[in-house]
Amino acid sequence: MSPLERRYRRLLRLLPATHRTARGEELLGLLLDLDHGRRHPSPHEALNIIALAIRLRLTTPVTSTALTTGLSALLVAAGTRPAGDTLDLFTGAVLATDMPAVISSWPQIVALGLLPLAPLIAWLCGANRTALTLQAMFLTVTVGWFVIDVLNGTAMGTNPGQQLLTYAVPVSTLVLLAIAARERWTAPRPRLFWWALVPLGVLAWKGTGEWGRHGVYVLDAVPAVIGILAAATAAVAAAFAVRRHRPAVIVGVGLTGFLAGWLIPDPLLVNTAMQHFDGQPLPLAILITVIAAAVTGIRHLARRRIPKRAVPVNVNR
Repeated sequence: MSPLERRYRRLLRLLPATHRTARGEELLGLLLDLDHGRRHPSPHEALNIIALAIRLRLTTPVTSTALTTGLSALLVAAGTRPAGDTLDLFTGAVLATDMPAVISSWPQIVALGLLPLAPLIAWLCGANRTALTLQAMFLTVTVGWFVIDVLNGTAMGTNPGQQLLTYAVPVSTLVLLAIAARERWTAPRPRLFWWALVPLGVLAWKGTGEWGRHGVYVLDAVPAVIGILAAATAAVAAAFAVRRHRPAVIVGVGLTGFLAGWLIPDPLLVNTAMQHFDGQPLPLAILITVIAAAVTGIRHLARRRIPKRAVPVNVNR
């Protein structure tokens, strides 16, 4: 095997196994003909393989289900936060002496609280391009306001890490919506579950605001525990993904994940877990994703246990 063929075979491992089995050798022969006489794959062909692998991976049922579930969770967590803050504003967040000023401008406050729900509603209704357009508009306005604050000098002293985390959720949502519009993804089922999460998300943000005023916050040990469990779980899942089910391998990668979670930089975990009461939607999105995955698993097990009805056969034909 030549060095070029060996390197191309390594690149082709990025493709799904079914595609490699069906067209792997044909694609390898074409690539070797295009780069005949070279020792390394050309950058153009390597990028084409990577792009093809990403495209094929995104179209698998498991990947599309996981990404649409994560997208829906991000939309629910981020879209319901302004509505929850608005509800909290009229139900205890403002002193009674300051309420007249809030009540006098209630139409504008309510409108600004409900507008961020538009991309979520459009996504649940199946209007992917409308959701993408609305999300792009909201992100543009948010970034524009921040740029204006920076130019005016009012954004001095802003924590860059926290600001980056703040924009990570809307940017990730916009990217996933763009992929969903291109691949014609739809919101995951059951739809009633996701529609029910809209009022529940509003109430959750109202509750976190109420609890925050009474001093109920995340414990200092929670970020470290989350990092350790997440890294260890990912390591064990990776061991199963590569078909290495030996106990020694699972224990080894689990301990590696444990150490990795212990060594994750503290600011990242603090900004993720400790800032929940400051309007960060990521922890709520993670919780919704876990609940949605559990609901999907229960529905799958229930369908497997329900016996299929026999179809009657017409013997007279």
